[in-house]
Amino acid sequence: MSLFDKYFLMKEEDVIVYVQEKTSFFPKDAELSCKEIGDGNLNYVFRIVDAKTNRSLIVKQAGDQLRISDEMTLTRDRGRIEANILKLQGKLCPGLVPEVFLYDGIMSAIIMEDMIGHTMMRTGLVNHEIYPAFADQITTFLANTLLLTSDVVMDHQQKKELTREFINPELCDITENLVFGEPLLDYNKRNDFLPEMADFIEKNIYNDEELKAAVADLKFNFMNNAQSLIHGDLHTGSIFINQKHTFVFDPEFAFFGPMGYDIGNVLANLFFAFANGNATIASLDEKKHFCGWCLCTMMEVLDLFKEKFSKLYDEMVTDPSAKSPQFKEAYLKQILADSAGFAGTECIRRVVGIAHNKDIMVIESKEKRMEAERILLLFAKNLILHRDTFLSGTDYYAAAEKAVHAIDPANEVIGPKRTILDYDTVALDEYKHALVIIDQTKLPNRIEILSLTAQEDIWDAIYLLKVRGAPAIGVAAAIGIYLAAREIEADDYNTFYEKFKKASGYLNSSRPTAVNLSWALKRMEQIVIDSKELPLAEIVELLHKEALKIRQEDIDVCRNIGRYGLSLVKPGDGLLTHCNAGQLATVKYGTATAPMYLGHEQGYNFKIYCDETRPLLQGARLTSFELASAGMDVTVLCDNMSASLMREGKVNAIFVGCDRVAANGDAANKIGTSMVALAAKRYGIPFYVCAPTSTIDLSTATGSDIVIEQRKASEVTSMWYKEAMVADGIDAYNPAFDVTDQDLITGIVTEFGIAYPPYTESFKEIFLRKEIKKTVEEIVDNLDMGI
Repeated sequence: MSLFDKYFLMKEEDVIVYVQEKTSFFPKDAELSCKEIGDGNLNYVFRIVDAKTNRSLIVKQAGDQLRISDEMTLTRDRGRIEANILKLQGKLCPGLVPEVFLYDGIMSAIIMEDMIGHTMMRTGLVNHEIYPAFADQITTFLANTLLLTSDVVMDHQQKKELTREFINPELCDITENLVFGEPLLDYNKRNDFLPEMADFIEKNIYNDEELKAAVADLKFNFMNNAQSLIHGDLHTGSIFINQKHTFVFDPEFAFFGPMGYDIGNVLANLFFAFANGNATIASLDEKKHFCGWCLCTMMEVLDLFKEKFSKLYDEMVTDPSAKSPQFKEAYLKQILADSAGFAGTECIRRVVGIAHNKDIMVIESKEKRMEAERILLLFAKNLILHRDTFLSGTDYYAAAEKAVHAIDPANEVIGPKRTILDYDTVALDEYKHALVIIDQTKLPNRIEILSLTAQEDIWDAIYLLKVRGAPAIGVAAAIGIYLAAREIEADDYNTFYEKFKKASGYLNSSRPTAVNLSWALKRMEQIVIDSKELPLAEIVELLHKEALKIRQEDIDVCRNIGRYGLSLVKPGDGLLTHCNAGQLATVKYGTATAPMYLGHEQGYNFKIYCDETRPLLQGARLTSFELASAGMDVTVLCDNMSASLMREGKVNAIFVGCDRVAANGDAANKIGTSMVALAAKRYGIPFYVCAPTSTIDLSTATGSDIVIEQRKASEVTSMWYKEAMVADGIDAYNPAFDVTDQDLITGIVTEFGIAYPPYTESFKEIFLRKEIKKTVEEIVDNLDMGI
């Protein structure tokens, strides 16, 4: 008869005998030692190590009572649920959960892989370790385990069977009380917090009826939304980790619930780590390093989850109704709102409730701990009460900043506040091999950073104006085609080149008017043509270098345009611009705004006027936003008001950008530009087009030869309104661009100087200067190589 034929709660010496009886993992002459290492509130976790071989196992046993309270009892069947879920998650996310070797229903014990070489993430974070691979790996876990167990993907009958198998009423009851009930209502009179926090908690938690109603809504969402198989307790104590790898375990709370509960728990626990570092690290530089990582990882987790979820959704969706793009968008938005709300409830319950968090409890200074707890509670309230607005990582950063500065206005870790100018308009993420852009369709209300890897997503970003402005589109195209080249599977040059041309043609079809798009793609293609004799890997690396070169050149070009443009104005001038040819349309400085940025740096104190630029309002949403962020004096006006402004003598010069310049000097720019030029001609105001030479298309004779993109009518009739402003059945004329005739243009400002009429002649001088510069650079490069 075995000692283990009847349940009892094992001690360390029992576990050694247990694993020898139940497994053949260790040799008979093994020298085994055992230590209980559990850090949770429910179960007992033992590590067994053989001193001879250094092999190890984990045994996890469920008890009848919670470790935090003998009063709280629960079924030991949770061990079965956990073992089965680990097996399922192992199939969905191979390598990210430990392998289960045995589940013993009598002893309610799981024998599983030891996550050797890993440490509990909470312990590491309390010691202020950072984990570079965490955001990538945890978001893979979240996207796969959550989406692939939802009705969007699973057979509905099969999902209902799994829902029944993994019903977990006792542990859900614990969550419903300890997370959603007791912290706000204290009906069991066991909330536990510092006495000095009582007034703050009374005011901000107990007496906030709006908050209590919002948490009640989240509670009933948790109880009734069987969306997917969730981990149910995904805090940093349920993660083992090292610098390169992440293990998720301990899913005894798992059941079919709302996806946002797992996501929110991860986000909240990263903010706990931030709060600990902010309170305990003495060195400001070290504090900024660790706390900055916590905040950036929090942002990255949210944004990477969105990206991976969206891609996996498109690949795996099976339900016909769920294939609607509008449904997908609404579905994801609700998940994000839930994530924010549940992150908030996690923060509150760890401060106010019975189950505390080690990150906060180890803060020795009572004053610092209270400061951290107040920050957590304010952060939590913002997340819960405004959960529908937390759609990107930057929204979490802003909320963290608001909470920190409300309690500690002089805090240097999370400030000063970042502006739109602190973000790259378009860049290459070398680590993720992704095109990184600001989603300009969300501005100015939200700064959302997109990380794009799929060619379809890059095409959409260009077409949908998430990245826009001729120079920025050119840089995005260069990076995009390099990323496409990295993914090309080919054994020979000809196959590689054919696939490259197909990918290039696809990207080029996204915006027909912007010449920089085709210019950048042709330049990248020339690299492939000139490198025919090289190995394919070297060709890809040359494309990599060329894409980065194009990006750096754009910065240099815009700076030079600004230098020449600044020579045309004087301090205190009133300057008008149309649409957005600013930093958001380039990598830095902009084209039309470059003289403004350089003048601002030199104290010119310009008065800037921005046309709103119907129908997409780039002037109102983008130009005024970025110039105001830089500290300039900016006024927005409707497009039909610019002539009135000129007549009143408030405009001294006009600078606009362009998407293409013809050989005769005609310039295509955002619709409405030619109307501004006509008014400027009438009132004798100089009208300048700021154009990189890459935008001057000498193969296009006149503006009549430029293809003008026609966009959908809804941009005019309904896009910016709650209700349509045009009656049903009425069409809308919506060209994206118009052509300003060359005789209306005072001068065209390039990086090699200012071209004046007749442009067919002055362009020759401009391009001669460009050719001379190129020749000199080639001579210098050859000298550097010793040729």
